[in-house]
Amino acid sequence: MRSLFLDCSFGLGGDMLLAALHGLGVEYPPLEALFAGAGIPVEIRPMPVSRQGIVGNVMRIHWEDGQPLRHLPELEDIFQRLAVSGPVREKSLKALHKLAEAEAAVHGVPVESVHFHEVGAVDTLVDLVGTFWALEQLGVCEVVCSSLPWFTGTVECEHGTLPLPAPATLRLMQGKPVHPTGFTQEMITPTGALLVDALADRFAEGPQGTLRGSGLGYGTRESGGGLRVFLLEQAGMRSGADAHASCMTVETVVQLESNVDHLTGEDIGFGFEALMQAGALDVLYLPGIMKKNRPGGVLRVLCAQDNADSVQEAFFRHTHTLGIRRSCVERVVLQRQASTMRAPFGDVESKVYSLDGEKLEKPEYEALAAFARKTGRSMPELRAMLFGDEPQPESDE
Repeated sequence: MRSLFLDCSFGLGGDMLLAALHGLGVEYPPLEALFAGAGIPVEIRPMPVSRQGIVGNVMRIHWEDGQPLRHLPELEDIFQRLAVSGPVREKSLKALHKLAEAEAAVHGVPVESVHFHEVGAVDTLVDLVGTFWALEQLGVCEVVCSSLPWFTGTVECEHGTLPLPAPATLRLMQGKPVHPTGFTQEMITPTGALLVDALADRFAEGPQGTLRGSGLGYGTRESGGGLRVFLLEQAGMRSGADAHASCMTVETVVQLESNVDHLTGEDIGFGFEALMQAGALDVLYLPGIMKKNRPGGVLRVLCAQDNADSVQEAFFRHTHTLGIRRSCVERVVLQRQASTMRAPFGDVESKVYSLDGEKLEKPEYEALAAFARKTGRSMPELRAMLFGDEPQPESDE
């Protein structure tokens, strides 16, 4: 399995990431052809440059026409015209919506009213789509990121002078680990923060695995260390085409568990909700007979390492157990992408994943349950209709 590690110690921008990925062997003429086919002729040219005695790449993106301010539907139309794979389009659209939501929240306007001053520009469209496209070319199944550098200062934009990190950047950085620095200039651009939010499967102090290549991408500033990326092969997993087909990821999670024999069923049910809200990935209760022949069980919780302390606090608070066993365990997960399944009763949100080279899809429970409540049909009936095992219902019209 291939993974990519992003060392963001000296910042991250969309152009820096594309330039760094060129160092791993990604060539961009095919991407130019995809944009030309969508009615946006653009030149995407990585160029070698030496800074502080170290050679890396900068990205030059050139277009002839001006850049109109665009709203969300106009950008969605561009994304739909691009002849990229389904996963690349879906990930790009999801990231676009995330940025629209961030801009809308910052400026207090509806999502549909947001003007994409930066994202509407051709270069940022290239940054966004190009990154997902390039990772697909490299067969990357997991992206791991370093913590993000904290920076201060001001930046001039369409709305005037803003403090750094810029408001939209700051919103997209929420939930990400940061570390203090002395930087007084923009180290993480809005597009860079968006890509970290969209790409990072987890955060770590450094890369782990067999190093297969590295790349260095510089930004527009003449100073700075640039963005370093590392392509790695994970031991014990498939490599090459098989890894890209199955796209399995090995990750380390924290397991918290405790024997409980003093809680009611209502207490445990409420505790499930509280633990999930605190950041748990999964909660499981295994009933059994405890000491002194009391009925009870084992409450077991899985969570990401970054959320372990907050989940542990919720565990204690909502169970009042006097001790929790805590350990790190590995889990193997299949990579998945959000999608939509067409059904006679409407579109159903779903997950698409691959197993042994076969593409599989299954509906999201909440989406199917919503149709069950709406139509009065059972879940098995709706699944049968979804997979074509039952005739379509008569139209109400």
